[in-house]
Amino acid sequence: MTANFAEYYDAIIPWGKRLARELPLLEELARGAGRRVLLPACGTGGHVVALAERGLHVLGFDADDAALEVAQRKMAAAAGSITAAHGEASVQLLAMEDAQSLGPVYDAAFCLGNALPGLSAPNQLSAAFRGMAGALRAGGTFFTQNLNFDLRWREKAHWFPLLSGETEKEEILLVKFADYEAEFINFHAMFLAREKPRGVWQSHVRTTRWLPLFQARLVELLTQAGFTNLRCWGDYAKSPFDPEKSNDLLITATKA
Repeated sequence: MTANFAEYYDAIIPWGKRLARELPLLEELARGAGRRVLLPACGTGGHVVALAERGLHVLGFDADDAALEVAQRKMAAAAGSITAAHGEASVQLLAMEDAQSLGPVYDAAFCLGNALPGLSAPNQLSAAFRGMAGALRAGGTFFTQNLNFDLRWREKAHWFPLLSGETEKEEILLVKFADYEAEFINFHAMFLAREKPRGVWQSHVRTTRWLPLFQARLVELLTQAGFTNLRCWGDYAKSPFDPEKSNDLLITATKA
């Protein structure tokens, strides 16, 4: 049985709860900036569809073509509701470092779900911020949500809660664990999958090297890329960011 990591990730995400929590702020930021929204590292397209169904013109891009295949199926299934809302949705294969080829025309760009820590190659992260800045118009809004690595790096947790879900053909369990180097986190995702109704469990592991993106580092990179008016929150309700307690770090900024 060949692993389809894109479908596995999509299956374990509680999309209903997640979108209910995130969409009010995302829609507020998008409408405050304009209708043209860019979603770097859009993955399987849940946010692309949800924002387009609210009448926004959304382009998602990702470097993972398997994830984009899932996103395209979601957009096809939601085509009627997107059209009824006068929205637009599309996706394409693109790396964040090359996003400047899309602009500078977008009103807002949302980089969500810890998409940035995986850009761990030398200078890759700063190039990604420059690319996303190049896709935005002057005065456009950039928003990102990542874990609070100030807290995570201090605690250095190794094991994380078990997650479960299912695809059309398989039951899925996700075991997440991490180990820590001097400057990086090796994040391991072990998927256990079995064919329905009672197949044999098989394991598939994907390991990603993450940069711990501390608040100070993110602020520095955004400033270097030409962003101003930075605001930091600890959650989607705009609670003040507390490096000692917040689970996430959310930052919004304006392209100068």
